[in-house]
Amino acid sequence: MRTVTIKVRDEVDKIVEELVKLGVARSKNHAYNMVIEAGLSWARKVIERKKRVEDLAKKFLEHGLPYENLPTHEDVEEARSR
Repeated sequence: MRTVTIKVRDEVDKIVEELVKLGVARSKNHAYNMVIEAGLSWARKVIERKKRVEDLAKKFLEHGLPYENLPTHEDVEEARSR
């Protein structure tokens, strides 16, 4: 591996920071390597997907799941025994 110094656009730096903040990358160095290897379009998709998942999880924690009759463990066990 080789160490290099580069200048990047602000957009690239923001994407790298989001990857680290959301836990997709372990460090900024790791995130830069991921972006370089996979491309910016991939990184944008991962960030948007991760944000949607976090928003849904927050919504479900605050308001509960949007289902009235969720299966119970008894339902699952009954279906397995058939």
